[in-house]
Amino acid sequence: MDISKLDLNLLIVLKTLIRERHISNTALTLNMSQSSVSRALGKLRELFNDPLLVRVSGQYELTEKAASLESELTDLLAMIEGMVNKQTFSPSRSTATLKLFGLPPQMSVFINPLIGEIRRRAPGLTLDIDSTPKPQFRGLINGDVHFVVSGHSPDNAEDRIHRLPLFQRDFALVMAQSHPLANEEITVGKLKNCHFGQISTQGESVLPIAGHLENLGITTISTPIKLKHFYNIGGLIENADIIFHLPLHFAEDIAKTHDVAIRKVPAPLNIDYSQVYLYWHQRFHEDPLCQWFRKLVKSHFQF
Repeated sequence: MDISKLDLNLLIVLKTLIRERHISNTALTLNMSQSSVSRALGKLRELFNDPLLVRVSGQYELTEKAASLESELTDLLAMIEGMVNKQTFSPSRSTATLKLFGLPPQMSVFINPLIGEIRRRAPGLTLDIDSTPKPQFRGLINGDVHFVVSGHSPDNAEDRIHRLPLFQRDFALVMAQSHPLANEEITVGKLKNCHFGQISTQGESVLPIAGHLENLGITTISTPIKLKHFYNIGGLIENADIIFHLPLHFAEDIAKTHDVAIRKVPAPLNIDYSQVYLYWHQRFHEDPLCQWFRKLVKSHFQF
């Protein structure tokens, strides 16, 4: 292969095709026409002497070669990005894009104290913040984001993931002011016949506190509302007999604009992921932009 003829943009298209496994979705993601993506795929097939994507039962699937390229391609593009940033990065002059992922309750606490200084020191920097409910570490593993803010831990590739502690979060039970328990001290027994709302951002099938409730003898848990996002949760709470288990700071924000009550979680129901971390992958560990950002984060969260 004569790499002097290699167009770097083709590798970006290939990375997106491998992730999306769909020509139309790749075109939308890269803001390209479908015909341009199809032409790029043709060149890639010739370059690698492999079909890369094949139709099976009406859907595209990766060939063995394409699947084997995914990790190497992600690392290669990250390395090239790091080389460019290393030569040109300066906060005051940078026009780079920093990509972050975090769900709304964590991201708001994280980014709000930082945004002012980021704008002052790096006015040309673009923050691309994704709070779409999805498996929280997928983008980090795939190389689609630089950082993840989360109270959870990744399931795989942990040896290549770094983290810094950011803040502790407490949880609360949030309900309408008209709820029978709104003005009471909550005990486990009082929750036995209550109805709960569940937020399932990663496909969770049970409440975070379900295991504790079951261990305490409450094996039937009513969850008449299940959400995949945090949108309009305050409106749902104040108009129904539903209790939500939420981060305390997020509950307090809801209470500013909705008629809800915040009650303390009974001690036996406390969960063990109260610490929120900033995560990043090894591929961006030496990236100057990411190093600058981590230093900024440390200065605000007092490590």
